[in-house]
Amino acid sequence: MGNSELPSTIGGVAALAGVATSTLRYYDRRGLVCADERVSGQRRYGPATIRRLAFVQMLQDAGLSLDDIQGILDAEDNSAWKAIATERLERLNDEIAQLEHARELLTAALLCRFDHPLDECRIMNDEIDRRLGPGAGRG
Repeated sequence: MGNSELPSTIGGVAALAGVATSTLRYYDRRGLVCADERVSGQRRYGPATIRRLAFVQMLQDAGLSLDDIQGILDAEDNSAWKAIATERLERLNDEIAQLEHARELLTAALLCRFDHPLDECRIMNDEIDRRLGPGAGRG
């Protein structure tokens, strides 16, 4: 912090965190990251609050909603925050499986030697048939 050892201003914290000052004001209204004090009407943030902001950003990077983050911050015990994290991890695993399948489909399409994957690629047509179910043959 500066020579005066006062907590950082909203502009300084926003620049450090790579967010807009409006984001910090929104977090303050939600109770996620609140200024430690006001000096001449300006919000000031201490080191612990700046660390809390970094934690909120880490959880956002992990895909948690602000409501989930609030739940983690307000958790009364270990099992409460872990339940929220476990639910997000399960959703992430589902998203990863979907992305891996998408990668496999695109890789297969690029391996097709024919003009168009809709009509002439066995790999793509097998996937179409799988999606449509039994009895939904071609043509």
